[in-house]
Amino acid sequence: MAAINKSLNKSLSELRILITNDDCINSNGIKALERIANSITPDVWVVAPEEVHSGKGFSVTFDSILRVHQLSPRKFSVSGTPADCVFMSLGEILKDKKPDLVLSGINHGANIGDFIGISGTIGAVFAAAQQGVRAIAVSQDCKKESELTKFPLADHFLPKIIKKLMSFEWPDNVCMNVNFPDAQIGDISGVKVATQGDLDITWNVHKRADPVDEPYYWLHATFKNVSKTDKADMSILENKKYIAVSALQCRHDFLECSDKLEELFASNV
Repeated sequence: MAAINKSLNKSLSELRILITNDDCINSNGIKALERIANSITPDVWVVAPEEVHSGKGFSVTFDSILRVHQLSPRKFSVSGTPADCVFMSLGEILKDKKPDLVLSGINHGANIGDFIGISGTIGAVFAAAQQGVRAIAVSQDCKKESELTKFPLADHFLPKIIKKLMSFEWPDNVCMNVNFPDAQIGDISGVKVATQGDLDITWNVHKRADPVDEPYYWLHATFKNVSKTDKADMSILENKKYIAVSALQCRHDFLECSDKLEELFASNV
């Protein structure tokens, strides 16, 4: 049996949980996730970026040094990306007893559709899954991310979701993605298994001038849901009645192209 399934023999209270995110060590989301994890097991560790790394995806720092600062007995900040935090935890901080589960989040905003590929929150769970550790990304959809200070849906539903997800065997290189809708607890009808949705994204470049007239730029994405199925993650969140749970694979082979490529390169270039 793959290493990723060894934790099946443990009760939830015996698990060692590692928490990280991409919104930095001081974000409200990571504080909420730490509180939820502590309600499951006493063996909870937090290793997260010291600065915001949203949009960094599965970025890894190997061209400069990393600094680690211990903030409390089980809490560390890292001068790198979410994936760096996972690798630093597995290779150094928790090398003597590695975690059974990595929780990444709670992300301020949904991680769905085409944005999954650039999400630092998702990058962290990809890093864990690649190393044979179970991992769950947790995100909260919201209108204004800056105003997100409390996470009542995660507080209420996430412990049960984690319990269910930890009760079955996961394939290698697979991680889970949980998105809570922008809704009240009483509005939730349950959980729906989601597929990765199709978003029509436009990246807008906004040009500005600083006080000495030097130009600077902001990138901002606008998007709309063009998924053709109600099982797509964004479609489920737009309904605002269900929590969306999807399984993601950190390998990205697109085997449907293989036959065409074999034909294309059958003769010498």
